[in-house]
Amino acid sequence: MGGVPELRCLLIGVGRRALDDYVPALAELAPRVEFVAACDVDRSAEERLNEKLSTVQQIVAPRFFTDRAAAMDETSPNFAIVATPHHTHLDVARDLILRGIPFLKEKPFAISLPQAHELAHLLRQEDSFMRLCVQRRYHPLYAYAKSALAQIGDVRHFEAIYQLNADGYRDGWRAHPNTSGGGAIIDMGYHMIDVLQWFFGPPSLAYATTAPKLIPSASYDVEETVLANLTYRNGTTGTLRLSLCEATKEEKIRIYGAEGHIELTRQYLRRYDRSNNLTEEVDGDGDWATPAEVVLDTLAKLSDRDVVAQEVADGLDIISAIDALYRSIVQQAPVKPTDRETCSACYDPSHRRRDSRADQQYRVLLAEAATRMA
Repeated sequence: MGGVPELRCLLIGVGRRALDDYVPALAELAPRVEFVAACDVDRSAEERLNEKLSTVQQIVAPRFFTDRAAAMDETSPNFAIVATPHHTHLDVARDLILRGIPFLKEKPFAISLPQAHELAHLLRQEDSFMRLCVQRRYHPLYAYAKSALAQIGDVRHFEAIYQLNADGYRDGWRAHPNTSGGGAIIDMGYHMIDVLQWFFGPPSLAYATTAPKLIPSASYDVEETVLANLTYRNGTTGTLRLSLCEATKEEKIRIYGAEGHIELTRQYLRRYDRSNNLTEEVDGDGDWATPAEVVLDTLAKLSDRDVVAQEVADGLDIISAIDALYRSIVQQAPVKPTDRETCSACYDPSHRRRDSRADQQYRVLLAEAATRMA
């Protein structure tokens, strides 16, 4: 860990993701990264945190707060990790940005296009640092696949599938668009949409439909299964299938070029020529980078503002594509994603904060309406 600065870390959000991944990561990184405070609005989270700390290597238990302003005032962190429900991200990020505290946060970049532009504006105006934890960009097979695209010539079309059997979206904050932002598209599907953005850039046209609700009588109202067609300015086209409620887990991308095709999963990459002969096979272990590795990579780039600029550009493009998918479902027609440089309606250029109630209404309208269309 040579070269990693001494940092005082605040963990905001002590849910399952934080307990399973970030708490062990902070224990692994001690003493170079000091875990000074944890914050969660649920007072009972302190007990869960202490139980988790008892199972990892010996570190001093951080101070626990239910108020993040008090946590920042009393412990003076100079780095934060944000793992809270999606609808809280913008307010948490705003507090950290205005205090000049760099942070790593969970996806999504934002839960609506207006919020995405407000976050981007704050990061630019305050010259702040933020990284988004999108795990596939740290996976060696996915990184190798991006470089291998040149070996199959001009990309003509692709097929991307991401499905699993999840039940966490059926209750709690993930069950409703006003707190999660949505289901198969913005929550689970964000990872695959991020990979497609990384490989191909932003789509110029999106058309999406949803399947009927798996349990019609259940109270959750996020979309479960989505089939989308994406078109790009260079003529590339692709299909994306996302589903939260299938019996088997599957994640696979097939990319077809003028000189062959690639098949990519977490376990392997296979490249074929135009005659379908296997020309290359690379095996992987299926695992993502550890949370400690992600945190270390973030800390190593704290002074690199190009990293933030890329996060902002990708975040705006991805949320614009997600917004277009939801609008397409509602309108039952293809939709052009909003260009990130011309979305004057998405945030107030006079730097005044948008009315958060109007923003919430915008997201509920899209995600809930998209679900009801099924």
